[in-house]
Amino acid sequence: MKKCFALLLALSLVGSAHSFAFAEKKATVTIPGDASSYEIVDKEGNSVKLQFTYQPEEIIVVVTVPDVPKDPEVIKIPLNKKGGEKDSGGDKAGSGSTGGLGSDSIKVTMPVFKDIVDHWARDDIQFMAALGLLKGYPDGTFKPEKSISKAEFAALLSRAIQLSEKDKYDQPVSLQDVTPKDWFYTYVQYLEGRGNIVPSKMYPQRKLHANHPIYREEVAVWMAKEVEKPPREKLPVFADASKMLYPEEVNKVSGVGLIKGYPDGTFRPFNSTTRAQAATMVLRLLQLKGTVKGREE
Repeated sequence: MKKCFALLLALSLVGSAHSFAFAEKKATVTIPGDASSYEIVDKEGNSVKLQFTYQPEEIIVVVTVPDVPKDPEVIKIPLNKKGGEKDSGGDKAGSGSTGGLGSDSIKVTMPVFKDIVDHWARDDIQFMAALGLLKGYPDGTFKPEKSISKAEFAALLSRAIQLSEKDKYDQPVSLQDVTPKDWFYTYVQYLEGRGNIVPSKMYPQRKLHANHPIYREEVAVWMAKEVEKPPREKLPVFADASKMLYPEEVNKVSGVGLIKGYPDGTFRPFNSTTRAQAATMVLRLLQLKGTVKGREE
Protein backbone atom coordinates (compact mmCIF):
# COMPACT_ATOMS: atom_id res chain seq x y z
CA MET A 1 0.00 0.00 0.00
CA LYS A 2 2.88 2.36 0.80
CA LYS A 3 4.36 1.67 -2.61
CA CYS A 4 1.11 2.60 -4.28
CA PHE A 5 0.71 5.75 -2.22
CA ALA A 6 4.29 6.87 -2.77
CA LEU A 7 4.03 6.52 -6.53
CA LEU A 8 0.62 8.18 -6.57
CA LEU A 9 2.07 11.10 -4.66
CA ALA A 10 5.11 11.19 -6.92
CA LEU A 11 3.00 11.37 -10.04
CA SER A 12 0.92 14.12 -8.48
CA LEU A 13 3.82 16.52 -8.14
CA VAL A 14 3.59 18.26 -11.50
CA GLY A 15 5.63 21.38 -12.22
CA SER A 16 7.74 21.56 -9.06
CA ALA A 17 11.23 20.67 -7.94
CA HIS A 18 10.81 19.27 -4.48
CA SER A 19 10.53 15.85 -2.88
CA PHE A 20 8.62 14.30 -0.02
CA ALA A 21 10.09 11.71 2.34
CA PHE A 22 7.61 8.91 1.72
CA ALA A 23 8.56 5.98 -0.54
CA GLU A 24 9.04 2.27 -0.18
CA LYS A 25 10.43 1.06 -3.53
CA LYS A 26 12.88 2.66 -5.89
CA ALA A 27 11.64 3.91 -9.23
CA THR A 28 12.92 6.28 -11.88
CA VAL A 29 10.84 8.46 -14.15
CA THR A 30 12.54 10.15 -17.10
CA ILE A 31 11.13 12.66 -19.56
CA PRO A 32 13.03 13.98 -22.58
CA GLY A 33 13.54 17.70 -23.05
CA ASP A 34 12.86 20.41 -20.50
CA ALA A 35 11.50 18.92 -17.31
CA SER A 36 10.91 19.42 -13.61
CA SER A 37 12.79 17.01 -11.35
CA TYR A 38 11.86 15.33 -8.10
CA GLU A 39 13.32 12.94 -5.60
CA ILE A 40 11.17 11.29 -2.96
CA VAL A 41 13.14 9.67 -0.16
CA ASP A 42 11.95 7.56 2.76
CA LYS A 43 13.67 7.10 6.11
CA GLU A 44 15.55 4.02 4.86
CA GLY A 45 17.02 5.99 1.99
CA ASN A 46 14.88 4.45 -0.74
CA SER A 47 14.02 7.01 -3.36
CA VAL A 48 11.75 7.72 -6.29
CA LYS A 49 13.27 10.02 -8.90
CA LEU A 50 10.85 11.80 -11.18
CA GLN A 51 10.86 14.18 -14.09
CA PHE A 52 7.85 15.84 -15.68
CA THR A 53 7.42 18.10 -18.68
CA TYR A 54 4.59 20.25 -20.00
CA GLN A 55 3.30 20.13 -23.55
CA PRO A 56 0.74 22.64 -24.88
CA GLU A 57 -2.09 20.12 -24.66
CA GLU A 58 -0.82 17.55 -22.19
CA ILE A 59 1.66 16.52 -19.53
CA ILE A 60 3.77 13.48 -20.42
CA VAL A 61 5.13 11.14 -17.77
CA VAL A 62 7.48 8.26 -18.62
CA VAL A 63 7.61 5.74 -15.77
CA THR A 64 10.39 3.20 -15.30
CA VAL A 65 10.02 0.83 -12.34
CA PRO A 66 13.12 -1.19 -11.32
CA ASP A 67 12.87 -4.97 -11.18
CA VAL A 68 9.76 -5.00 -13.35
CA PRO A 69 10.29 -6.83 -16.68
CA LYS A 70 8.42 -4.26 -18.74
CA ASP A 71 9.34 -1.35 -20.97
CA PRO A 72 8.88 2.12 -19.52
CA GLU A 73 5.27 3.23 -19.49
CA VAL A 74 4.24 6.55 -21.01
CA ILE A 75 1.37 8.35 -19.32
CA LYS A 76 -0.20 11.23 -21.22
CA ILE A 77 -2.31 13.50 -19.07
CA PRO A 78 -4.47 15.88 -21.15
CA LEU A 79 -4.97 19.45 -20.07
CA ASN A 80 -8.63 20.28 -20.58
CA LYS A 81 -9.14 23.38 -22.73
CA LYS A 82 -12.10 25.57 -23.56
CA GLY A 83 -12.27 28.03 -26.40
CA GLY A 84 -10.61 31.33 -25.58
CA GLU A 85 -9.21 30.15 -22.25
CA LYS A 86 -5.57 29.42 -21.61
CA ASP A 87 -6.33 26.58 -19.23
CA SER A 88 -9.69 25.61 -17.81
CA GLY A 89 -8.65 22.31 -16.34
CA GLY A 90 -9.87 23.17 -12.86
CA ASP A 91 -8.78 20.93 -10.00
CA LYS A 92 -7.98 17.95 -12.20
CA ALA A 93 -5.84 17.89 -15.28
CA GLY A 94 -6.62 14.30 -16.14
CA SER A 95 -5.57 10.83 -15.13
CA GLY A 96 -3.62 7.83 -16.23
CA SER A 97 -2.52 4.51 -14.79
CA THR A 98 0.75 2.65 -14.66
CA GLY A 99 0.61 -0.88 -15.98
CA GLY A 100 3.05 -3.64 -15.18
CA LEU A 101 2.79 -3.11 -11.43
CA GLY A 102 0.45 -5.99 -10.63
CA SER A 103 -1.84 -5.21 -7.73
CA ASP A 104 -0.09 -1.86 -7.27
CA SER A 105 -1.46 -0.37 -10.50
CA ILE A 106 -2.13 3.32 -9.94
CA LYS A 107 -4.65 5.85 -11.14
CA VAL A 108 -3.14 9.32 -11.28
CA THR A 109 -5.07 12.51 -10.61
CA MET A 110 -3.32 15.86 -10.41
CA PRO A 111 -4.43 19.32 -9.32
CA VAL A 112 -3.82 21.92 -12.03
CA PHE A 113 -5.46 25.21 -11.10
CA LYS A 114 -6.37 27.35 -14.08
CA ASP A 115 -5.35 30.65 -12.46
CA ILE A 116 -1.76 29.73 -11.51
CA VAL A 117 -0.34 28.61 -14.87
CA ASP A 118 1.97 31.63 -15.05
CA HIS A 119 2.08 32.46 -11.35
CA TRP A 120 5.44 32.79 -9.58
CA ALA A 121 4.34 30.28 -6.89
CA ARG A 122 2.79 27.74 -9.28
CA ASP A 123 5.24 24.96 -8.47
CA ASP A 124 4.93 25.38 -4.71
CA ILE A 125 1.13 25.60 -4.85
CA GLN A 126 0.79 22.43 -6.92
CA PHE A 127 3.22 20.57 -4.67
CA MET A 128 1.34 21.55 -1.53
CA ALA A 129 -1.97 20.65 -3.17
CA ALA A 130 -0.55 17.26 -4.15
CA LEU A 131 0.33 16.65 -0.50
CA GLY A 132 -3.25 17.47 0.43
CA LEU A 133 -2.23 20.52 2.45
CA LEU A 134 -4.00 23.06 0.24
CA LYS A 135 -7.16 22.93 -1.83
CA GLY A 136 -8.61 25.02 -4.61
CA TYR A 137 -12.12 26.32 -5.21
CA PRO A 138 -15.03 24.56 -6.95
CA ASP A 139 -14.56 26.68 -10.07
CA GLY A 140 -11.09 25.21 -10.62
CA THR A 141 -9.18 28.23 -9.32
CA PHE A 142 -6.75 28.59 -6.44
CA LYS A 143 -6.98 32.37 -5.98
CA PRO A 144 -3.27 32.75 -5.16
CA GLU A 145 -3.47 36.48 -4.36
CA LYS A 146 -6.39 36.13 -1.97
CA SER A 147 -5.52 36.70 1.69
CA ILE A 148 -5.34 33.59 3.85
CA SER A 149 -7.18 33.78 7.16
CA LYS A 150 -5.74 32.89 10.55
CA ALA A 151 -8.02 29.86 10.69
CA GLU A 152 -6.88 28.66 7.27
CA PHE A 153 -3.22 29.21 8.09
CA ALA A 154 -3.63 27.38 11.39
CA ALA A 155 -4.97 24.39 9.46
CA LEU A 156 -2.18 24.57 6.89
CA LEU A 157 0.64 24.93 9.41
CA SER A 158 -0.59 22.24 11.80
CA ARG A 159 -1.15 19.74 8.97
CA ALA A 160 2.33 20.43 7.63
CA ILE A 161 3.99 19.98 11.02
CA GLN A 162 2.08 16.75 11.60
CA LEU A 163 3.55 15.21 8.46
CA SER A 164 6.65 14.54 10.54
CA GLU A 165 5.56 15.16 14.14
CA LYS A 166 3.16 12.88 15.99
CA ASP A 167 2.61 14.95 19.13
CA LYS A 168 -0.94 15.55 20.35
CA TYR A 169 -2.48 18.18 22.58
CA ASP A 170 -5.91 18.07 24.18
CA GLN A 171 -5.81 21.13 26.43
CA PRO A 172 -8.72 23.56 26.02
CA VAL A 173 -8.01 26.50 23.75
CA SER A 174 -7.61 29.62 25.86
CA LEU A 175 -8.77 32.03 23.16
CA GLN A 176 -12.30 33.17 23.93
CA ASP A 177 -13.50 33.35 20.33
CA VAL A 178 -12.37 29.84 19.38
CA THR A 179 -14.85 27.15 20.44
CA PRO A 180 -15.03 23.37 19.92
CA LYS A 181 -17.78 23.96 17.36
CA ASP A 182 -15.41 25.82 15.04
CA TRP A 183 -13.99 23.75 12.15
CA PHE A 184 -10.51 25.08 12.93
CA TYR A 185 -10.64 24.40 16.69
CA THR A 186 -8.35 21.34 16.69
CA TYR A 187 -5.76 23.15 14.56
CA VAL A 188 -5.61 26.12 16.91
CA GLN A 189 -5.60 23.69 19.84
CA TYR A 190 -2.59 21.90 18.37
CA LEU A 191 -0.63 25.07 17.67
CA GLU A 192 -1.39 26.55 21.08
CA GLY A 193 -0.39 23.32 22.82
CA ARG A 194 2.81 23.12 20.80
CA GLY A 195 3.69 26.74 21.52
CA ASN A 196 3.32 28.22 18.05
CA ILE A 197 0.40 30.35 19.20
CA VAL A 198 1.02 32.02 22.57
CA PRO A 199 -2.15 33.96 23.44
CA SER A 200 -0.63 35.82 26.40
CA LYS A 201 2.06 37.19 24.11
CA MET A 202 0.21 37.91 20.89
CA TYR A 203 -3.45 38.10 21.84
CA PRO A 204 -3.67 39.55 25.36
CA GLN A 205 -7.40 40.17 24.90
CA ARG A 206 -7.78 36.42 24.25
CA LYS A 207 -9.32 37.09 20.84
CA LEU A 208 -7.86 35.44 17.73
CA HIS A 209 -10.32 36.81 15.16
CA ALA A 210 -9.76 33.62 13.22
CA ASN A 211 -11.54 34.71 10.06
CA HIS A 212 -9.39 37.82 9.66
CA PRO A 213 -6.34 37.72 7.36
CA ILE A 214 -3.11 36.72 9.06
CA TYR A 215 -0.38 39.35 8.98
CA ARG A 216 3.11 38.49 7.77
CA GLU A 217 4.52 39.16 11.22
CA GLU A 218 1.95 36.83 12.79
CA VAL A 219 3.09 34.11 10.39
CA ALA A 220 6.66 34.76 11.51
CA VAL A 221 5.74 34.35 15.18
CA TRP A 222 3.72 31.17 14.58
CA MET A 223 6.53 29.62 12.54
CA ALA A 224 9.44 30.73 14.74
CA LYS A 225 8.72 27.88 17.18
CA GLU A 226 9.71 25.41 14.44
CA VAL A 227 13.12 26.96 13.77
CA GLU A 228 15.88 25.10 15.58
CA LYS A 229 18.60 25.68 13.00
CA PRO A 230 20.73 28.78 13.76
CA PRO A 231 20.20 31.61 11.28
CA ARG A 232 22.73 32.72 8.72
CA GLU A 233 25.56 34.82 10.10
CA LYS A 234 24.35 37.84 8.16
CA LEU A 235 20.69 38.50 8.92
CA PRO A 236 18.57 40.48 6.48
CA VAL A 237 18.17 44.11 7.47
CA PHE A 238 14.67 45.40 6.77
CA ALA A 239 14.06 49.08 6.15
CA ASP A 240 10.84 48.97 8.18
CA ALA A 241 12.21 47.00 11.14
CA SER A 242 11.16 49.79 13.51
CA LYS A 243 7.51 48.96 12.77
CA MET A 244 7.83 45.35 13.93
CA LEU A 245 6.30 44.17 17.19
CA TYR A 246 8.25 40.91 17.20
CA PRO A 247 11.63 41.60 15.54
CA GLU A 248 13.28 38.61 17.22
CA GLU A 249 10.85 36.15 15.64
CA VAL A 250 11.05 37.89 12.26
CA ASN A 251 14.85 37.67 12.37
CA LYS A 252 14.61 34.01 13.33
CA VAL A 253 12.46 32.97 10.39
CA SER A 254 13.99 35.34 7.86
CA GLY A 255 17.46 34.26 8.96
CA VAL A 256 16.79 30.72 7.72
CA GLY A 257 14.90 31.86 4.65
CA LEU A 258 11.34 30.92 5.63
CA ILE A 259 9.97 34.40 5.01
CA LYS A 260 11.69 36.87 2.75
CA GLY A 261 11.38 40.60 2.31
CA TYR A 262 10.37 42.66 -0.69
CA PRO A 263 12.70 44.02 -3.39
CA ASP A 264 12.59 47.48 -1.79
CA GLY A 265 14.14 46.10 1.40
CA THR A 266 10.97 46.11 3.49
CA PHE A 267 9.31 43.27 5.39
CA ARG A 268 5.84 44.83 5.62
CA PRO A 269 4.88 43.16 8.92
CA PHE A 270 1.23 44.23 8.80
CA ASN A 271 0.56 43.19 5.23
CA SER A 272 -1.90 40.34 4.82
CA THR A 273 -0.39 37.02 3.78
CA THR A 274 -1.65 35.68 0.45
CA ARG A 275 -2.50 32.06 -0.24
CA ALA A 276 0.47 31.85 -2.59
CA GLN A 277 2.85 33.28 0.00
CA ALA A 278 1.52 30.87 2.62
CA ALA A 279 2.11 27.89 0.32
CA THR A 280 5.71 28.94 -0.27
CA MET A 281 6.44 29.76 3.37
CA VAL A 282 5.15 26.44 4.67
CA LEU A 283 6.89 24.50 1.92
CA ARG A 284 10.17 26.15 2.95
CA LEU A 285 9.42 25.02 6.51
CA LEU A 286 8.95 21.44 5.33
CA GLN A 287 12.29 21.68 3.55
CA LEU A 288 13.95 23.10 6.66
CA LYS A 289 12.60 20.24 8.78
CA GLY A 290 13.75 17.66 6.24
CA THR A 291 10.24 16.45 5.45
CA VAL A 292 10.65 17.70 1.89
CA LYS A 293 13.88 17.67 -0.06
CA GLY A 294 14.50 19.69 -3.18
CA ARG A 295 16.93 21.94 -4.96
CA GLU A 296 17.72 25.33 -3.50
CA GLU A 297 15.83 28.39 -4.70
